[in-house]
Amino acid sequence: MKRFRHRRGYGVHSPFAFDFLTYVVYERGEYYAYRELKKRYPVVCLCGGLHRLKCRKFLFRLSNYVHPSLIRIYGHVKEAETAYLAAGCRSAAVCQDLFWKVRVRENGGFVRQKELMIVGRGIAPRHWTAVVSRPSTRCSVCLLFGIRASKAALRAWNDVKRLPEAVVTFDLYDYGLVFYDRSKQRQDYIVNF
Repeated sequence: MKRFRHRRGYGVHSPFAFDFLTYVVYERGEYYAYRELKKRYPVVCLCGGLHRLKCRKFLFRLSNYVHPSLIRIYGHVKEAETAYLAAGCRSAAVCQDLFWKVRVRENGGFVRQKELMIVGRGIAPRHWTAVVSRPSTRCSVCLLFGIRASKAALRAWNDVKRLPEAVVTFDLYDYGLVFYDRSKQRQDYIVNF
């Protein structure tokens, strides 16, 4: 019942946030890789299987939307979830090494590429602020797993939302999403996902 007030983008006035909710979070269309991924990583429809499939498809659409050069994974992310992320942007490098830096040459200097950071299971919530407070670029996006898994995780998520680097945040109940783009107005959204 808590989620009911926050569905389908009701009350969202930002064009960026409304488009993100409409075309990424709530998108119901079939993408080019869904059938192949579903065959490779089948989901049993019992015990939350449909919700797991919905979450995997969201990870695919998020990666497709951000279109990162690098998907950096902290902690543990299941193989199926990693495959959905990688399929969303096939040109992205997937990295689980915390210290790997990817740079491109642009205008005579070095600039880091667009990055999608994933804070998976196994990273203690008390460390989330340390990971989120170091965005690599203005265009980076960070996704945190399990923001409502415990009281400590919810407290850590609230700390993340207060960071000056976290410009736009989305609370999707299962995930927390942080956009670092300073061209946007600072805002926090709760979304029924």
